[in-house]
Amino acid sequence: MMLKGTFCLVACAFALLTLNATCGFGQNLDADTKFRLAEGLERSGELERAAAIYRELYLQNPANVVYFENLDRVLVQLKRYDDAITMITGRLAGLPHDVSLLALLGSVYYQAGREQDAGDEWEKIIAIDPKNAGLYRTVANVLIENRLLDKAAETYRRGRNAVGDQRLFTLELSQVLIATMDYGNATKELLSWLDLNPAQLAFVESRMASFTAKPDGRQSAIEAVREALRQNEDPRRWELLGWLYLEGYDFEHAFEAYRMLDKLAGRSGGALYDFAERTVKAGAYEIAARAYQEAIAAPLPSVRLPPARYGYANALRDLALRTDSLRGPFAGVDSEGQASSDFLGKALNAYRAVIENHPHSEYSARSWYAIADIQEGKLFDVNSALTSLMQASSELQGDGMFRQQILLKTGELWLLKGDTVRAAQQYRAVASTPSAPPDQLDEANFCLAELDFFAGHFAEVTQRLASITVNLKADYANDALELEAFLTGNAMSPPDAMKEYAQAALKARQRHNSEAIGQFQHVVAAYPNAPLADDAMMRVGELQAQSGKFAEAALTYQDVLSRFKENSTLLDRAQFRIGELEQYGLHDPQKAVAAYEKLLSDFPRSVFLGEARKRIRQLRGEAL
Repeated sequence: MMLKGTFCLVACAFALLTLNATCGFGQNLDADTKFRLAEGLERSGELERAAAIYRELYLQNPANVVYFENLDRVLVQLKRYDDAITMITGRLAGLPHDVSLLALLGSVYYQAGREQDAGDEWEKIIAIDPKNAGLYRTVANVLIENRLLDKAAETYRRGRNAVGDQRLFTLELSQVLIATMDYGNATKELLSWLDLNPAQLAFVESRMASFTAKPDGRQSAIEAVREALRQNEDPRRWELLGWLYLEGYDFEHAFEAYRMLDKLAGRSGGALYDFAERTVKAGAYEIAARAYQEAIAAPLPSVRLPPARYGYANALRDLALRTDSLRGPFAGVDSEGQASSDFLGKALNAYRAVIENHPHSEYSARSWYAIADIQEGKLFDVNSALTSLMQASSELQGDGMFRQQILLKTGELWLLKGDTVRAAQQYRAVASTPSAPPDQLDEANFCLAELDFFAGHFAEVTQRLASITVNLKADYANDALELEAFLTGNAMSPPDAMKEYAQAALKARQRHNSEAIGQFQHVVAAYPNAPLADDAMMRVGELQAQSGKFAEAALTYQDVLSRFKENSTLLDRAQFRIGELEQYGLHDPQKAVAAYEKLLSDFPRSVFLGEARKRIRQLRGEAL
């Protein structure tokens, strides 16, 4: 910007010097050139000189509106209000009812501090035709430009009364009221707009979204809509009220609003279904499940029943998963999982209801897949999961992404059963499908790389991972980088140690925890100085924790801290895991806080610092 301004000054100075050297400034210079020169001077901040040229041009051609506007602008910037007023009043002498001139004169008066005179000029505009809505709009606009928002709102209301139409200026007035933080009355104006334009509910919500993030704004809007509902229970008002409650995550009140909407609008459960879909996305699984149930019982039209029943089952499953996640990293190991087990049982029954009521459909196929996922991940019943996946495959019509997903899951199950040949067949089927999306191709290739790792074919692992780590934003990029880092970091370990570690990792994947623990411990004992010894001991601690042996796991992590304190990069992780075990496994808050605090003091650059501080505050009952 400085260079541009300097260039303008130089150009202007050069032009002036040239003119003075020839025939004197102003002589024989055409109007366009003078105008461009004035603009250049204005841009470079030479306002006095620009004003002189604009004035000369205006006096030569008073009818030119551009000259007039530019001169007025520069005079106002120079705070030469009297000169501007004189110029505008002179122009008004020939055009006494020019609305734009009256508005402009009022603005200059106001900026000059002559508020009474400003008001008089603006009143003259309305006096031209007191029943002309456009004149009130003009005055309100100039008031808004001068930040006189309350007066602008008053002008809009005055115009309504004068014209005799209370529906005028609803959007304009609502925007002014929002700017003055009068959210209740702004909502009333938007409700009036909605009454006139029933199809524009989304537009009204978008306008209200500018203030509904504020609790006071949202509450004022809710009260305004409730007051309107007492006068008229219009379904659109109930829908707007439900949206307002959803904006504040008040799902219970939102549920009631959508119930009324469904009833009054005769939606046959459709509004409840829409509400359930929105609350699922917000993570409110329990209330979403109830909404799905009510929608199904309404009953919904038959075409919407399959997705509603499937959505209900998913909500119950997600509720179980969230219940487990709230119990910490060892959910499913302790004895406190009755609630999540109940939800899982209900979810399985709900999926079976989808299969029974809607056979040979996409929803029945997806329900079989979900059942298989629960059987494998939560019930540890691999054989039943395989059977369910075969049912999913037989129910699915056609090919596509979901077909590839079934193949990937089937490969995982064969791996858990110990049949790596069949597992590889499933993964290769996906990896060789050109139409498979990139994330599925990456998953298939990563799974094949893991099979190579378990088999001790480490060179092949690196080659296969190369295609995944090219795009660091891919879903499996982090997993690929982690495995690649392990191979690189332990390249100096004895080959036999690497192979035994890989075999132990396969047993761990197959949930043969006792065998895997023994083999990892043998790696540490047989190769105590190998770079992967600390990795093997960390895996021992992880498997002990997964098996509910929390005290043993804590001792193992403590052994990592003492045995490998000189050369391991996993020490901060071990210290964090100790705190985690004390907090969620052994339920000793004091020891957990002490462990986390030791992490903060001993490892000030650890990636676990943020989470450790958060957990300390949580354990002390402090606000997060």
